[in-house]
Amino acid sequence: MKSYNLWRSPVKNNLHRLGLFGGTFNPIHVGHLRLAEDVREEFDLDRIIFIPSDTPPHKEVAYDPGPTHRLNMVKYAIDENLYFSCDDVELRRGGVSYTVDTVRYVYGHYRFENKPFFIIGSDLINQLMSWKDSENLIKMVDFIVLLRDNMKAEALKLEGPSQFLLFDKRTIDVTSSEIRERLAAEKSVRYLVPEKVEAYIRKHRLYEHPAEG
Repeated sequence: MKSYNLWRSPVKNNLHRLGLFGGTFNPIHVGHLRLAEDVREEFDLDRIIFIPSDTPPHKEVAYDPGPTHRLNMVKYAIDENLYFSCDDVELRRGGVSYTVDTVRYVYGHYRFENKPFFIIGSDLINQLMSWKDSENLIKMVDFIVLLRDNMKAEALKLEGPSQFLLFDKRTIDVTSSEIRERLAAEKSVRYLVPEKVEAYIRKHRLYEHPAEG
């Protein structure tokens, strides 16, 4: 198992409604944060845990500065929001980051009522049954689906023992790939990422090479 000297949140108690937000966060940006805050309020979540992935099973990480940097950027982005925390379980585990393994970890390390809520983009929901051990995964979580790119709810395959709660009250046209491309082109990313994240990127000279994806 890999070992990282990374910040992670301790075990949390009395979190009745727990949200899980996974991703590469390469880098984390204001779109991630604003959507997470909207979802927290809309669905009355007590906490949202950001879970950076090590190696996603369904896509390559375009120009990855490394898990330490990606996790630290998440830490700086959320450190002033008492409703947000971060867990480095997928980085500590290393290798391909399978959601079902992370959800099993959550059941063993956090206390909550019923099921945790897993936040997922609508672009991924129709791939869900191809995920590792998907039959058990959909029994263990309920899904909050972020509708993207004008996708309609009826276009989604929303079947099974999970709840699928749709969120379409905000769309934010910011992507990590745009931020990487702007940094590589020496353009401003002000107001696209939190100030602390931009300062961290500048300090460590991240994303100075052309980015793809």
